[in-house]
Amino acid sequence: MTNEEHNPLSIIEEANSKTLDYFNKTYLSNLELVQKLKTELFELEVQIETLQKTRELYTYQGEDRRNVFSPLSDLRSASISRGAQLADQIQALEDAKESLDNRIRQLENDIIFYKEQVEMLSKASKCIHTVLIGKKESQVTESDDTDTGIEFIEQEDTEDNSAHNYNMLRLEDYERYRCANSLNRNVKEELISNINKLEVLKWLLHSDVGRAMVTITELHNSSENILKSIDKVLFKLNYNVDTKQPIWDQVDKLIDVYKRMHPECMIDYSCDCTEHELNIPPVITVRLIAILREIFNNIFKHSNANRVTAKIFISSRLIDVYVNDNGVGIPEDYLDRAAWHSGLHKLHETIYQLDGKVQIEGDIISGTNVRFSFPIKR
Repeated sequence: MTNEEHNPLSIIEEANSKTLDYFNKTYLSNLELVQKLKTELFELEVQIETLQKTRELYTYQGEDRRNVFSPLSDLRSASISRGAQLADQIQALEDAKESLDNRIRQLENDIIFYKEQVEMLSKASKCIHTVLIGKKESQVTESDDTDTGIEFIEQEDTEDNSAHNYNMLRLEDYERYRCANSLNRNVKEELISNINKLEVLKWLLHSDVGRAMVTITELHNSSENILKSIDKVLFKLNYNVDTKQPIWDQVDKLIDVYKRMHPECMIDYSCDCTEHELNIPPVITVRLIAILREIFNNIFKHSNANRVTAKIFISSRLIDVYVNDNGVGIPEDYLDRAAWHSGLHKLHETIYQLDGKVQIEGDIISGTNVRFSFPIKR
């Protein structure tokens, strides 16, 4: 038996991890069941509403006062009988609706309980993980400086470092080309066009005031489009990330942007920092925001999810992130299917450059799970 297996903290971490997996799977399965039951509830409500309208029609006919000796009296009796049948059907559906309501409420209470357990066990897992990393770092020799101590993902780097470096250079060149192309097409060409319009405007002001006003409006709209294009390029260049501000503030701002952009999706987000006086290198802040942006962009572009859970743990030595969505999942060969310049390729290469680990997996039941971690080096 290895020293790792003898370590009580390792045993606790494994037990905690298995318990966390159990509660997380139960939590997700109950969420899926509630969504299914709510769909059934909606269909029941539609049936009840339809039957009520039909019943009102029969009730209206039944209240028509006719002579009991009229030859149409049998029709009236049949109408009343049909109305009574509809009333019985409506009552049966109402009872089923009440039972379904009670079951959904019970499941939602269970979901709250499971969510609390998942959050508590996640915090415990992070604490145990932090303690284990601290212990390992104290035992690392000079020859083991490249070991990050991150163990939540078991994978080995079998590729040559030069391949990753080459891929990263290609990706960076591609991003620069996209920015340059955007500046040329949406800014430079627009400015040249505006200069020509200004030359024409000088002449129109003396000859055709109406046409001059139209040209001024065109220039105004063009200037607004140029500003939007510049903002997009600045966003790609991470100019909006203020590295002088605390890293958790930058993460909060990013999540708030996605909450405003996608109000139809519930984003359950938490950012835990073990220390309030963190001096995070700017490169870490910029890369973390870029990675999170790529993950959320993929969620809202491809997953069709209506719920996202994001948990971020930040310490002076480590950044650990877990993101789950309840969407359609992701294929195992997603990197092979995506273009070489896709955001997911850049995500993998960025985390590799940071000496971190990343794992992305999922299916239609549990959605997509993204877990990555990397050390903070000074």
